[in-house]
Amino acid sequence: MDISEINSPYLQKHIETLKNENEDLKKAFECSYDGIWICDSEGVTLSINKAIERITGLKKEEVTGRSMIELVEKGIFDQSATLKALEEKNTVTIMQKVISGISTIVTANPIFDQSGNIKKVISNVRDITELIQLREQLQKLEEEKNKYQSELNSLLHHIEEVNDIVLKSPNMKKVIEKVMQVAKYDTTVVLLGESGTGKEVMAQLIHDSSPRKEKGEFIRVNCSAIPAELLESEMFGYESGAFTGAKKSGKPGLIELAHDGTLFLDEIGELPLNIQAKFLRAIQEKEIMRLGGVTPIKVNFRIIAATNRNLNEMVASRTFREDLFYRLHVVPVTIPPLRSRKDDIPKLIESFTNTFNKYYHTEKCFSPEAIRMLIDYPWPGNVRELKNIVERMFVTTSSDTIYQKDLPDFLLSHAKPGASYKNGSLKEQLAQYERELLQNTLRVSTTTYEAAALLGIDQSTVVRKMKKYQLSL
Repeated sequence: MDISEINSPYLQKHIETLKNENEDLKKAFECSYDGIWICDSEGVTLSINKAIERITGLKKEEVTGRSMIELVEKGIFDQSATLKALEEKNTVTIMQKVISGISTIVTANPIFDQSGNIKKVISNVRDITELIQLREQLQKLEEEKNKYQSELNSLLHHIEEVNDIVLKSPNMKKVIEKVMQVAKYDTTVVLLGESGTGKEVMAQLIHDSSPRKEKGEFIRVNCSAIPAELLESEMFGYESGAFTGAKKSGKPGLIELAHDGTLFLDEIGELPLNIQAKFLRAIQEKEIMRLGGVTPIKVNFRIIAATNRNLNEMVASRTFREDLFYRLHVVPVTIPPLRSRKDDIPKLIESFTNTFNKYYHTEKCFSPEAIRMLIDYPWPGNVRELKNIVERMFVTTSSDTIYQKDLPDFLLSHAKPGASYKNGSLKEQLAQYERELLQNTLRVSTTTYEAAALLGIDQSTVVRKMKKYQLSL
């Protein structure tokens, strides 16, 4: 090649292009967010970019010209992806720890010459310390969640056993979780719901789960059961000679007895307006005045109120004080009616059955058909009505098994025979009845063996029919 060819415009342009491309590659190498580590065929470091310095804390002059074998032996790295790639002659990805405590993920790619020999190894390095920390935090949170869930399940089981509360339906479990959350705080709770849903049981549970259980008593005031003319003296107490017939020694009121404890105001909607005003002052000032007294008495009590009435409507109609309403309406908890938690009915029947068997020294049980009818009934009187019906069956039947025919007439008349079955052949209707009977039996059974015993058939038959009708416990 002569000098004229070297100085040709075309060759000069090509050289300039190569220079520019080389500069671009250098800039890309240095600007890469991920670390790039280049070694020769012996694992000796040729170059690193600035990202390596940022990620590992190592300086370029500290590692250039040094073998990866040496860096591993001196504990700079716990292992080397470059050495593994040279050994395996293939791309290798590993988790690598740096002496500074940083964790990285390294992918080493061998570069081959035309003869198939490795001439360089280029490694891509990424800092995953934060990812590992996040994973560890996630695992810790998961462990804490499982721990709290286990404690919650244990607590719910304890609540069922000790407080006679059934917690099978999802909406009832949510209510209990909310109640247990607010129980530990000394805040006012108002329990809403239809009559017979178990508001008093829930109020007792709040008190028993609060710090006040160790300090004071659970005092219940039924605002509808005490005559209006006696309600003030019962709630606030009286001094000697306050009125005709008053005890000479006087008498502390129910609010006073709730000092350091919990005052449960059942049927708060029945509280007369004049008592509402006086009670509001007791809440605001944390003190009461006995009838005929001149000295205020300091009281420290927690309020749990309950009603089956619509307090908002009562406020609008001026039959309930608005200021008292807002004092009480801090944490409202609505207890669902029994008709919206039918999953709880079999368990409630079982609980009441166990209670009355112990009380009456009997060994009675309900047949699956009877339980099915009890499940289908809407229960306007809620849990209280169900409990009364179970007790009625105990004392009015002579057989140890309570059958559908033994149930009260209003329950039998409520049922619509055949209403749940479609038209069809005898075989089809029998199959539908068999499926429903099996489904209702499974609903009150904990194992297939128990269901088989209730139905008087083999356990294998139960399993086979469950598969046939696609049912489960």
